[in-house]
Amino acid sequence: MRAYLMAPLLATAMVPHPAAAQVAGIAASTSIGGLIDQLESAVRNTINRADDAVSNNSFRIRQQGEVLLSQLDTIATGQREKTFAQLNATEQKSFLDIKTTVDQLARLERLTAADVQRTTNSVGTAMANLPLGKSTPRVIDYGPAYVVASRAGGGPSSQIVTISGMTLGEGTPKLRMKSVDCALLAKTEIAIKFSCPSQGWTTNGRVDTVSGELQVFQKRGWIAWLLRAKPAARPYKLSVFLVPSALGTYKLAVTRKVTTTETKVRSQDFRADNGHCDGDREALFPFNATPGWTIDTASIKPNCDSSSKSSCEGLRNVTANSFGFMGVVRNSGNCVRIFHQIVSYDARGNVRGNVTWSETRPVETMVTEPASSGALEWGKSLQLQLPSGVQSTSLTIDQVDGKRIIVTGNDSSQDWYTVQSDPTTSFMIVSPRSLDQAMAR
Repeated sequence: MRAYLMAPLLATAMVPHPAAAQVAGIAASTSIGGLIDQLESAVRNTINRADDAVSNNSFRIRQQGEVLLSQLDTIATGQREKTFAQLNATEQKSFLDIKTTVDQLARLERLTAADVQRTTNSVGTAMANLPLGKSTPRVIDYGPAYVVASRAGGGPSSQIVTISGMTLGEGTPKLRMKSVDCALLAKTEIAIKFSCPSQGWTTNGRVDTVSGELQVFQKRGWIAWLLRAKPAARPYKLSVFLVPSALGTYKLAVTRKVTTTETKVRSQDFRADNGHCDGDREALFPFNATPGWTIDTASIKPNCDSSSKSSCEGLRNVTANSFGFMGVVRNSGNCVRIFHQIVSYDARGNVRGNVTWSETRPVETMVTEPASSGALEWGKSLQLQLPSGVQSTSLTIDQVDGKRIIVTGNDSSQDWYTVQSDPTTSFMIVSPRSLDQAMAR
């Protein structure tokens, strides 16, 4: 009979308890601190894998990631040394739910800000079942995600930062951004608003962040309230992204038909000789331009030499198409004839030399040359004048996110700007979108 009674008892003991089956996802000996560290590492790796584009989605992913990490850190407060086995069934289920939610986030191939926010909300819901969970202040969202960086000596003097969440009304919340205290404007249980000095929110031409820390306070129980105990502070790290006022720089190059002048140098020798007993005579040496070319009359340089009685008289009839050089050839000495026979010869005269000059002609060629360059500011259209004879354009834009885009067509629509141009007109119009429009794309 005893054997029959023990069998059912043994069978009952061997059936796994539902809560014990769920523990399979987390080892019983795992410390809460170790588990939170693993989850935070998984979140950081996931955020680091996300798209790093300069966009609202990218900024919000990183902001929500900070909120999620702060929530996980808050969960571990006062429980880091506990093991998973020391938690009650409700607490164990909460940690299993949190781990499952973070694991699902880590498996996503394409991450969006909405994905991280859903995870943050799920973790926050699970927090409510943990010790002090319902009295723990919880940040759900904050903004702005980004602002235009202040310019040196200019820009707004303050920036409004708003935080939304739950159980935020205890004590006096504090926010420091870039090591400067912000002024509390309003607070409720679900929202806080600060005004932060922003004149130091500058950047050196690239996207940057202004980081800070929010302190909100644990809601006190009635005993702590009666004893006037100070509420425990719960920190949250916050970051606002700074976007430069210029989306980037541009360089416009144009290819156009231009008429240039081609130049060549010519050189030509000349010489005239008399025969014996020849009389004096003028020698006009002609020089003509190459067909299709024009003589640069100022460039004509004659170099002339002559026999003792001959002479170099200089240039004659100079035009753009031709010119001449005059010399007089004279013999020296006497030529003696007797009975029509030469019995004594004179010395033969000569004029000789060389002329150099330049010739030019117009040549039509296609040249590519810089036309304009500068900065492009969010929301400010720019009208670029094109020189005459433009056949094509090439607009190179180096964006603050590191991208280089080259627009070679007449029209183009990019995420951050549009380009409209027509080589037959004299203008190209570059129209940057507003910062909010660009960040939403």
